[in-house]
Amino acid sequence: MHTPSSSRIAALGLGVILAAGAGPATASDGAALGAGAGPISRPVQAPGTSPNTVNYALSIGPELMSGDTTYRIGYPAVDPSGVVYHGYFPLSELVWPLDFWLVRLDGRVTVNDQWRLNATIKKDVSTPGDDMEDSDWLTATNPARLDVYSESEISSFDAFIVDTDIEWSFLRRNGLSVYAGVGYLYQNFDYEAEILNQYSPSGLPGYDFDGDGRVGITYEMTYSIPYLKLGTDLQVSPNLSLEGSIAYSPIVEAEDTDHHLLREYGGKISSGDMDGDAFMLDISGRYSFTPTIFMEAGFQFMKIEVDGTQTQKYGWGIPLGAIDEESESTQTSGFLSIGYMF
Repeated sequence: MHTPSSSRIAALGLGVILAAGAGPATASDGAALGAGAGPISRPVQAPGTSPNTVNYALSIGPELMSGDTTYRIGYPAVDPSGVVYHGYFPLSELVWPLDFWLVRLDGRVTVNDQWRLNATIKKDVSTPGDDMEDSDWLTATNPARLDVYSESEISSFDAFIVDTDIEWSFLRRNGLSVYAGVGYLYQNFDYEAEILNQYSPSGLPGYDFDGDGRVGITYEMTYSIPYLKLGTDLQVSPNLSLEGSIAYSPIVEAEDTDHHLLREYGGKISSGDMDGDAFMLDISGRYSFTPTIFMEAGFQFMKIEVDGTQTQKYGWGIPLGAIDEESESTQTSGFLSIGYMF
């Protein structure tokens, strides 16, 4: 029988000591190289987690979002009798700001260091500081000429976001873990805005208007986004880990409702039903102060593009017809949170 050398025994002993001091790991043991191929390569274990067990983490902190949701409408249009009208696009564009603060609550369950279930809930704690911009192109003979422009101040705002996913680590070696997953993201943004001023850049008469403090428009946008995800974790040291992922959704569903309250006949209500796709990028880092307490910081980017049909009617229920609609949302955010592992 071959007897291990003293240096081999010392190295193995040191590995046991390091594993005991560093705590349980986020990335599980690497695959064996095969019988007779040498020692198994094992990644450094991160504090607060244990292989072959169930581990939990909970964190909370602020997030700052920036970006906007822009929707446009234009021809073709269909009147209530079914007659189709063709023309240019867009007729109108509204840009709704997304510069505001949120509070986020993150939860993670890790099973056998191979499966992870993540859930994030976000709620607004401020109102967008930028104004909503409304632009209209009304002249068919010169569709590129901006005829009406207005700005409205966001007077009331609600945002609610839920993001859940499940991840499977299929490659783990030397502190590196590669995983795939599926998830679902829900977003709801709800606005009220007071018109500040309106005028005609092209000089059309009858469009100059100054706001009087009344809410002139409300807007609600809801996204339903199932997605596929691919990512990687890197255990840089026993206390520091980095994580990055990309995600794509080919089946985004979006619904929005725009109510121009100051229009005639009870105001004009426009409801859109759209679908499209979305791309998401997430990068974060986690530093563990103790085996149970950690801090996490991250960056997120998302681009959503959808299109469909908008149905219009007066508030009194008088139908106006339907028109094509496109919507695009760009969302960038950074966050910082403090968490506890148990």
